[in-house]
Amino acid sequence: MKTLLRWGVVASAVASASVTPAAGKAEFTGEEVTITLEPERARVAGVYRFHNPGEETQTLKLRYPFARGPEFGDPENVVVVDAAGTPLPYRWRRGEIEFDLAVPPRGEAYVSVSYEQDCYADKFTYILTSKREWRRPFDEAAYFVEAPYQLAPVEGSYKLEEAASREGLVRYELRRDNFYPDVDLTLRWQRPDFYFGSTALESGATPPPPAKAEGAP
Repeated sequence: MKTLLRWGVVASAVASASVTPAAGKAEFTGEEVTITLEPERARVAGVYRFHNPGEETQTLKLRYPFARGPEFGDPENVVVVDAAGTPLPYRWRRGEIEFDLAVPPRGEAYVSVSYEQDCYADKFTYILTSKREWRRPFDEAAYFVEAPYQLAPVEGSYKLEEAASREGLVRYELRRDNFYPDVDLTLRWQRPDFYFGSTALESGATPPPPAKAEGAP
């Protein structure tokens, strides 16, 4: 599966969109998303695929949602690019971004979205349920989670399969065909007492001793 993007119908997260799928209408058919976790931050990079069965180019107005609430910071460093790597202009609306994507006749279009978000409660949520606005499942979807081993185990609202680790990171994956998500993907982890980054302990570093109270021997 090519690098994909996730959405709703305005696209569907993108999470949801303002186009109602029907015969001959472009559809949101797949996504591939990598989520990299830190103790208090998540980085998301997603590729999303849209298919147009019709005879004319269709321009979708897509909306990409983000997790909101006191547990999360505002999305930062948001970047949207097409399959050629050309930045696509987007606009903020009610805490989401919107942008347009042209899908060629009897063809596919891909768009990539990346962003970062602070996490204040040892959890992160990636919006999936907006896909239901398209009224059909993904043909295929894949989600990859990477985290420093100090945060492991990472648990998800869907069962995650542990994959081969690399460069001090624990890796998990979730792959589904004919996927029609009924809950969002929420990830939870245990915050470590100390954190050196993904490779510090690999190089033989040891955690610092606890600070002594004033006057202690």
